Amino acid sequence: MKIALFGSTGPTGKYIIEEGLRRGYELSAYTREAAKLSDYASKIEIITGDLKNREAIRRTITGSDAVISALGPNGAKTQEPRPVMNGLRNVISVMDELNIRRLIQVSTASYRDPKDGFDLKSKALVMLFKVIARSSYDDIKATGELIAGSGLDWTLVRIPFLKEGPVDGGLAVGSYGRTKLGMKLSRGHLAKFLFDQVSNREFVRAAPGIADHS
Repeated sequence: MKIALFGSTGPTGKYIIEEGLRRGYELSAYTREAAKLSDYASKIEIITGDLKNREAIRRTITGSDAVISALGPNGAKTQEPRPVMNGLRNVISVMDELNIRRLIQVSTASYRDPKDGFDLKSKALVMLFKVIARSSYDDIKATGELIAGSGLDWTLVRIPFLKEGPVDGGLAVGSYGRTKLGMKLSRGHLAKFLFDQVSNREFVRAAPGIADHS
């Protein structure tokens, strides 16, 4: 089984790649800078390009059974509005052309799901994020809406603050305001949950929040 990866050069990237390799998947990773994945050069396929390069995106996705994306806003790299949403629009378009249906995208509570209840803690953090990083908030929200409106078999994995570390202890999964979700998540736990969704149909066209058990 082949999985296409986007956003695999960030702090969580090594956990995602290593989890995929541990499961025996064939991995293709899309990156702006191949040198950042040099440790995996003999283990995975690395395609270089930006999120406007449809042909390079096509090479990454072709033959894949699913796409996992940990793309997130990074204002230091681009000044264009909604870079993640615009990039994912190209990814989704190529997936449609190739008839590849499964997309698993990392998101946050900035994207509100209709199943959510009222949760003061997450709402306060989202409002703070909206004030201090308005463009990133807008991009995450717009990306979630784009994916939710697509015809794909998508899952938006909404996460809290990430911390270094492997899977350790239990995982809470559910909707904000209806499930007790803590404010920390290990990167190892995130990687495991992302790959679990490749074959798990429970959260198709759903946006679960996940967090380490406190």
